[in-house]
Amino acid sequence: MSTSDRLAARLGSILSVVLGVYGLAVMPIPFGVVAGSVAALFGLAFGGVGLLANAWGRWRTAARAGIAISGRALVVAAAEVVVFIILG
Repeated sequence: MSTSDRLAARLGSILSVVLGVYGLAVMPIPFGVVAGSVAALFGLAFGGVGLLANAWGRWRTAARAGIAISGRALVVAAAEVVVFIILG
């Protein structure tokens, strides 16, 4: 594993968690569904980069956690769309 692979795994894992948490945090504000969804999609992508770069140990755990948080943010966004637009 080269240095660039280790850097990609670490950076992808960290960005995945940060963007997933940001995506969940901005959901309650106006237009937060759009910003949160975009952040969550990027969080999923960076988590995938972390896993594809052969992250190991806590970095693999962080990448998986970021993917889970980003997935949850997308589920919350879908629920808000259903409740406020379709049912509202």
